[in-house]
Amino acid sequence: MKGIDELCTHIDPERRLVIQAHDFPDHDAVASAFALGFLLKRRGFESELCYGGTIQSESLTEAIKLLQIPIDSSKSAGLDDDVQLILVDGFAGNRNMSGLPGTVVALIDHHTPPEEPDCPYFDIRPDYGSCSTIIFEYFKSADAPLKKNIATMLLMGLMMDTAFMTRGVAPVDLEAFSTLFFQGDWETGSRLLKNSLSLSDLGLFREAINSCEVADDFAFVPLQQECSAEAMALIADFFLGLREIHFVVVVEPDRDEYRLSVRSEDGIRPSDVIIRRALNGIGAGGGHVHMGGGSIPRDLFPGEQGLRKRFLKALGKE
Repeated sequence: MKGIDELCTHIDPERRLVIQAHDFPDHDAVASAFALGFLLKRRGFESELCYGGTIQSESLTEAIKLLQIPIDSSKSAGLDDDVQLILVDGFAGNRNMSGLPGTVVALIDHHTPPEEPDCPYFDIRPDYGSCSTIIFEYFKSADAPLKKNIATMLLMGLMMDTAFMTRGVAPVDLEAFSTLFFQGDWETGSRLLKNSLSLSDLGLFREAINSCEVADDFAFVPLQQECSAEAMALIADFFLGLREIHFVVVVEPDRDEYRLSVRSEDGIRPSDVIIRRALNGIGAGGGHVHMGGGSIPRDLFPGEQGLRKRFLKALGKE
């Protein structure tokens, strides 16, 4: 099993080290970067934490402030080509991982990449419910103490990516949850995650309900207004909660592209496979069996009905 010891052998202590979370990061990405940075510091490696894009989640913004997580946008990091990069919760070349100056020396993720990473060290565990669980195992194998704020953030990352331990959960996720629950502040973590919407988001749900198109057990939900990735995910989960629906696609415009959030309750039709099949030639996406996401450049967007037909075909309904 890979871990912090092997990772450290690929890091040059004389060069600047940056841990990069994916663009528009979620709780799991920030938690993984934060915890890994602490673990590396115990091994004598100073690191910085950054992300591309912006943080769109109010609950994540509050968690970063409350738990004192030193992470900032890559735009203000002043990176150069000599920087060493460790990517967490994403992979190089994906649309949601900005290509920053420097060299990727390591990649830690729980999503299946389209091809084997081209870097000295990589640790990919697609059967894990969250990247936070992988980092938890790094702490466990190193017999390193979990500070309360780190345990709390890792717990939030795990709960967010598994929908409060209801999807994509492996035995190791249960072990991580049990440990983090008692070593972190589960009350604060749960409050931040559950109170992630505001009254201003009610109109978004109204629009989603009005625009939803259903074909058998497939719900296609096109949105006209921009929204956070967090709100998109909650809308997708809402429709998946309907007993007649087993596969959901939510799509919304975002600056120069269209973003998608996908959910599946059917192991025969895994989210990541269907996304890649539907977006072949026009966009990119990935994820897990139960959840995933993707993006399409505006100039390649086939229109709402064109995208809906692509998913119907990918699902074998056309």
